[in-house]
Amino acid sequence: MKKITLHIIVDPLCGWTYASVPLIIAAESTVGLTVEIHNGGMLTGHNVKPVSAAWREFAIKNDSIIAQKTGQLFGTNYTDGLLKMSGITLDSAPAITAILAAQELGISAGEMLSSVQHAYYAQGQNIMQLNVLTEVAAELGLNKRTFETHFNALEGDATAQHIAQSRGLLREINGQGFPSAAFEFDNCQWQYADIASFYGKTAQWSNYLRQSLALG
Repeated sequence: MKKITLHIIVDPLCGWTYASVPLIIAAESTVGLTVEIHNGGMLTGHNVKPVSAAWREFAIKNDSIIAQKTGQLFGTNYTDGLLKMSGITLDSAPAITAILAAQELGISAGEMLSSVQHAYYAQGQNIMQLNVLTEVAAELGLNKRTFETHFNALEGDATAQHIAQSRGLLREINGQGFPSAAFEFDNCQWQYADIASFYGKTAQWSNYLRQSLALG
């Protein structure tokens, strides 16, 4: 069988990435398909975003659309708690580092992404904090101290390099933001995968992936 890799470029603080989580989990469960998750760092560096009334209004409007399309949960601790707290700055980097650390310890990127985003959007937890990310990792069976050791090693330069590579891939496939996806075939050919057209349609997405494997 020819090797086919599905590359998905995401961001843990992106609501539309949260919309795509069921699709990512389905992709990781598809027999014969290799899935690579790339974190684009939407809110990192100069793009970190302090939580404000304007941001809350934007986020809740966007999240309402996502909930209607996908059924994904946005809890009151998020909408009426976290988004109303002063002094919080949204920064994707800690969650990205956590995903990379979990991967090193045998947890799939999709599973860790799903758990981190559930903690944020459904439970209203501050995923910029290491103690929150450590609890998420522990719920997936990882040793807290081991996870934090890997997190500390990956924080900073390694995470920044991963983000830069992910953004480079986003440009190469002409991605239109997060999430974006593309198939890579073993003959070095690439094909854009319109993941956004499958929001809330996990069964159809799974069929699409199987058909792509058969054609590849």
